[in-house]
Amino acid sequence: MRLCGLASIGSLLLGAAVGLEAADNHAGNTKPLDIRLFHSLNRVGAPVVSPDGTKALYTQSHYSQDDNKSATFISLLNIASAEVQRLTPDTIGKSYSSPLWIDDGTFGFLHNGSLYLQPLKQDAAPTEVFKPAVDISSVKFRAPGRLTFLASVYPNITTLAESKKKADAAATNIDSAQVYSNLWVRHWDEWMTLEKPTPFALSLNKPANESEKWTVGNEINLFRDLPPFEDPLIRWSCEEYAVDTSGAQVAFVVRQPSELMPTMTNVDVYLVPSDGSQPPRLLTADVDGIASGPVFSADGRFLAWLQMETPRYESDINRIYVHDIEANQTRAISRDWTLSPTAL
Repeated sequence: MRLCGLASIGSLLLGAAVGLEAADNHAGNTKPLDIRLFHSLNRVGAPVVSPDGTKALYTQSHYSQDDNKSATFISLLNIASAEVQRLTPDTIGKSYSSPLWIDDGTFGFLHNGSLYLQPLKQDAAPTEVFKPAVDISSVKFRAPGRLTFLASVYPNITTLAESKKKADAAATNIDSAQVYSNLWVRHWDEWMTLEKPTPFALSLNKPANESEKWTVGNEINLFRDLPPFEDPLIRWSCEEYAVDTSGAQVAFVVRQPSELMPTMTNVDVYLVPSDGSQPPRLLTADVDGIASGPVFSADGRFLAWLQMETPRYESDINRIYVHDIEANQTRAISRDWTLSPTAL
């Protein structure tokens, strides 16, 4: 039912965008779809449904060919009525991205590298609550106050500020040479660097009254207890992650460090408390294929993901694995399927 619901929301958003263009055409403003018009059309981002299931936040982006800049803003969709309301400014050169729900009346977003919170009203005054030392992405919030995100940082660091200090020092080098001692030099269109996407968590707490500020705790590097690898260019890198409804547990997908990285497809799932009180627990020790798409059950008891089982075979069929967290048991529930699922 949830897949159908999200598909319906996507149809509403697409229908709204197409409907606006159709209205212009019916009004007699017909014109060919040239490249300028194509760039000016709004691109709709994935919907983020509210805790009460009645609303959804999503981004819209468009590009100005004259300014050579884009604008990204956040809109609110009423799922029942299909009414759309813009919540942040639509300004060329500015980006309001990564919408997330704090509660039914407050949402958050990233702007100029900082996390802002804003009441659910058009152009309401936002409040900056977290200014990280380095850029963050994939931001998620779970009540009563757990914030998780990804940040590309240097190895063996505890805080984002430490990584920023190393990056600033590297920027003063008079050369840009990089020594590689393995074949994992480039992955598709990206050169291997010391900075790798890493999951972090911290506490984000609402003040007792409106006159006080939100408080932000120290960030916790959820990779900190993973074993180090000899070559710092070959190390743990988070490909995606999920958080349970309480914010207490994080499941992340990582590619295992190895000297044979260019030919290996050993992508694993780990489970770790978001407060870092225990080291990450490997859930896919018995399989060397690619894992992806972790999703927690609503009650937080189960974790499901997609799993390829054949090593070094990137086009293998996906199985659905379900892990009982309390019992520490994993089983495949789609062993007899002939089709390969792509999302849970």
